[in-house]
Amino acid sequence: MKKAKSFLIIFIEAITLLFSYDFLYKKGLTFYSLTNPFGGSLIVGLILSFINKDKLKDLSKNKKALVIIFTIFMIVGEIIDVTSNLAYLFRFTYLLLTVVKAIGYYFIFTNVIKYVDYLVNKKHEFKKGKGLLKRYEEKLSEHPFKTSFISIFLVITFFMIAFYPIVLSPDPAFQIKMYLNVPTKYIWWVIQRDPNVFMTNHHPILQTYLLGWALDIGRALNNANFGLFLYTLTQSIIYSTCLAFTIKFLKHHNINSKYLLIVTLIYMLVPMYPFYSVSAVKDTYYTVFFIYFVLFLYDLILNRERTLKWKYVCLLFIICLFLCLFRQNGIYIILILFPIICFYSINNIKRLSLVFFSLLIFLWGFNNILIPTLGISDGSIREALSVPFQQTARLVKYHRDIISDEDLEVIDKILNLDNMAKRYDRDLSDPVKNQFNKNTTGEDLKAYFKVWFKYLLKEPMCYINATLNNTSGYYYPYKLKWYFYHNYDSRIAEGEKAVNYHYNKLGIIRTSLSNYAIIYPYIPVIGLLSNIGFGLFSVLYLVAHLIEKKNKEFIVVLLPLIISILVCFVGPANTYFRYAMPYLFVLPTLEILFKKENEV
Repeated sequence: MKKAKSFLIIFIEAITLLFSYDFLYKKGLTFYSLTNPFGGSLIVGLILSFINKDKLKDLSKNKKALVIIFTIFMIVGEIIDVTSNLAYLFRFTYLLLTVVKAIGYYFIFTNVIKYVDYLVNKKHEFKKGKGLLKRYEEKLSEHPFKTSFISIFLVITFFMIAFYPIVLSPDPAFQIKMYLNVPTKYIWWVIQRDPNVFMTNHHPILQTYLLGWALDIGRALNNANFGLFLYTLTQSIIYSTCLAFTIKFLKHHNINSKYLLIVTLIYMLVPMYPFYSVSAVKDTYYTVFFIYFVLFLYDLILNRERTLKWKYVCLLFIICLFLCLFRQNGIYIILILFPIICFYSINNIKRLSLVFFSLLIFLWGFNNILIPTLGISDGSIREALSVPFQQTARLVKYHRDIISDEDLEVIDKILNLDNMAKRYDRDLSDPVKNQFNKNTTGEDLKAYFKVWFKYLLKEPMCYINATLNNTSGYYYPYKLKWYFYHNYDSRIAEGEKAVNYHYNKLGIIRTSLSNYAIIYPYIPVIGLLSNIGFGLFSVLYLVAHLIEKKNKEFIVVLLPLIISILVCFVGPANTYFRYAMPYLFVLPTLEILFKKENEV
């Protein structure tokens, strides 16, 4: 009987992993998990859990709840990915397959998490390395910052040479154009503050000026490329310093040198780390200060009875300031976490309050005095309205017949109904919100939200589908939309005030590095380091594990990651890697720190 039950479970698990809803929707076989790195990783996890089954323990209530959450994410993610409509789950044939999959995923995640628990709780006895690797590990243990910095920076230097002077994607290219006072799409979307100034604060003003100043230095030397390279070099040094600091931080907390080696190798060999060092996106600098902030929180919670020295208070202010200046949602992390930090560190409430209120005063002056004085236009409110706009667009596409003419006029006044159905993209809200009427008044928005709420009550499933489609990659690890910036962007080299920006002749090396980066996410297990949906799974596992081990206070350390994930859910783009970059980059360090707290 026991063997029959085990065979039945294995059979259900096999159906769950091998057959997707495509089997019903497109009437074709899709061996889902065999062609997906997350599915392949689950298979590896099942095999390892079977091999070590005698060493595994039953899951706690927290972990069982986690299994159910993961199961829901997988089923909802798959039905959305295949059909774009959650309602399909309630059709009879789909419901039967859903029941099978729910049972299958429950057993799959139960076994895999049991094995993960075993790895996390076990105190590993590492064998000593040999030869060159042994000497390198010893150096890393003796001089964690210097050794890791040199190693990481050498790898990044190779990328800097290959992609000299810099990798410009659309956003930084437009930022340079704005710095040169060339009209761009961003000025068309807002009410211009000064008719002679074409810059907006849609992108971080500080980073825009850093790019512009670097370009000015290059032009002064009659070499724009070199100026842009100075930006890359400065960013790479700051970025490498941050990554090396995480290694030093681990060593400071008595982490085994093997783990120091593993994390250093991750920084060197996982392509997302060096590629984003040579990319001019704002998220690289933001990620640096995000990592510093998270590690500060860890140290504060670990030593919450300690009074902060003034030098650390000043450092915290600098970290928080740049966290806010390099990405606008940084302020939400500070606002949410300030009272929580004060609660856990009552001894430092006065010093923390000084940091908080000084930060608010500085940011108020920056946004309300400096930016208007420079004539820089404010960004559009549409950036905060991706979710309702996307829901409205889906409503117009699939249920226009139920919308009254009067309500259509309200929608048209702010979003332009022309071709809205065609413009609707389930993964991206930009085509819809880019048609936002910049002259929209507060009364217009009030009228719009009345209409929005009216049809929320009439077609709730439409709104739910819009949001689930636009966010599926953040909770569904099977959805892969990995990307990195490597292509040459010619925007600043063309048109008004063109810049002499060009790549060097090392095209073969660039192609080889890019191909490696393209392949990497598809490698089972290790490719999960760049998997956005798996990032959420990892954070939730850490939360459940900390609760289980009665270390709830350390959940505070994970709050910046959780807030970042929530920001992704209200953002404009699905499975957008640079939005997830901050929490994905800090996860390896946190996972090792929390493993140390829970080893038995």
